[in-house]
Amino acid sequence: MFSTIWVSSGCQKKTAATDPNSQSKTEQHENTKPLQAADLVGYNGTKLRKSVDHIRETNDKHNQEIEKRLETGPDQ
Repeated sequence: MFSTIWVSSGCQKKTAATDPNSQSKTEQHENTKPLQAADLVGYNGTKLRKSVDHIRETNDKHNQEIEKRLETGPDQ
């Protein structure tokens, strides 16, 4: 069960990484809500969810920085 949740979360991560503006933060947090089910198999699901949310937010910020750099052109 945990592996199924983790794999589905990974698929959602790719979507957010390719287009970080496609989902609001609330929607992104909702996408990681199933990770809390990890409590059922002995993991700390809340901590896992918060960790994945943090990683996704950091990735989105990084992608936005890259997009800004690409729009401004190469440094001279």
